[in-house]
Amino acid sequence: MNKLFIALALFLFASIGLNAQIYIGASVGNSFINKDLEDVQGDDFTVDGNALGYKVFLGYGVKFLGIEGGYRDLGTAKSDFNSGVLKTHVTGIDLAARGKVHVGPVIAFAKAGAFFAKYENEVLDYKYDDDNTTNFLWGLGAGLQLGRLGVRLEYEGLGKENSKLSMLTAGLTYHFGKKEAEHETN
Repeated sequence: MNKLFIALALFLFASIGLNAQIYIGASVGNSFINKDLEDVQGDDFTVDGNALGYKVFLGYGVKFLGIEGGYRDLGTAKSDFNSGVLKTHVTGIDLAARGKVHVGPVIAFAKAGAFFAKYENEVLDYKYDDDNTTNFLWGLGAGLQLGRLGVRLEYEGLGKENSKLSMLTAGLTYHFGKKEAEHETN
């Protein structure tokens, strides 16, 4: 998976001279984690909690369409159970297609793609095998772009039936390449 991001980064930086917008960014916010767990005896448990999460990302776009990929850490959600604690820690990488509407400095966007999740689970102080899955990712957001700097707020759904994940984050972006206004006059 690291090779995928290296190839993506090389492609993005090689296209700076094109009429494209390349950006990097970071966001922090609240993760919502609801994960079904099973102990070694086959008993079912559910971890349902919130955690502090963050993500770093890289994106590439031309006019209204683009792609965005990154790494995220949703944090550790904990639930108390009788005489112990249930925990799950979620990290992963994502890749999504992104569409945007840009009116003056205001940007609204939506995205859809895949989240390659890694779960580190612990049931009653017993750590067991990591759980890796590929989940559908969708997101909605809005922000302001002031020159090369941008701010944004977004909500993303990252999970499926036995693992409902989502994030609400605020972040900053830095844009490389030609400015958006130059794209429209060329």
